[in-house]
Amino acid sequence: MFLLFALVVEPAPALAGKGKTTTESQWDLSQIWVDTNALADVVLYEVTEDMYLRDADGNFVTSPVPGGRRTAVAQLSGWAKLGSPLCPSWVLLVAPTATKCAVNATGADDLSLATGKGTLSGAFSVVVQGDNLVDAGEFVIMTGTFFGDADLSPAFAGVAPLGYIKNGVVAIDGGDLKVGFSGTFRMPVKIQGTLSDTLQLDAYYISGSGLPVWVKVNERALGVPTVRIEIKF
Repeated sequence: MFLLFALVVEPAPALAGKGKTTTESQWDLSQIWVDTNALADVVLYEVTEDMYLRDADGNFVTSPVPGGRRTAVAQLSGWAKLGSPLCPSWVLLVAPTATKCAVNATGADDLSLATGKGTLSGAFSVVVQGDNLVDAGEFVIMTGTFFGDADLSPAFAGVAPLGYIKNGVVAIDGGDLKVGFSGTFRMPVKIQGTLSDTLQLDAYYISGSGLPVWVKVNERALGVPTVRIEIKF
């Protein structure tokens, strides 16, 4: 009986050989899980956002008006590549097994509704695993601030769900170190026109070559697709 059970539940050998089973040869984790180290120096995801519309005098309004602006504050979380300015090699002295650093940030932007352009700024902390190896990192090893110019005109104009950060500067606390950066916003969109999509599986980013890229499992917050921000130093 045990032998029969083993024959039923164990994967059959791959026909192509090479020492892999059929299951192993067909399973590709990249289909559902993104390696952020392969995307940019830092990859952040917009976990929450509070957005407001204002008129030309700065008063809150309930719909876009001439001369109006869009302001927002977002909570961001993501990863910095080991060896990048936000995850320097000395991190290994604190967390010897680290392959990347977690980054938490609060960012705010102020954009013209007419042009989709404006400014952004915020503060961040870099964290590694602390007193719980199971949950997300929490031990702060670095803090700092950032600012730059935001250009979401492609998204505002309905051309593409993209935006850009230009003239960005990161200032790391505790010294005079400042690093320039650029960035790309990728907003998740539907492209299949699904009428019923309770799990929001019909969600895609648009790549640099204009192709749709499915929003992976680890690019969602509580199951909801998020805006992805790719930072390059």
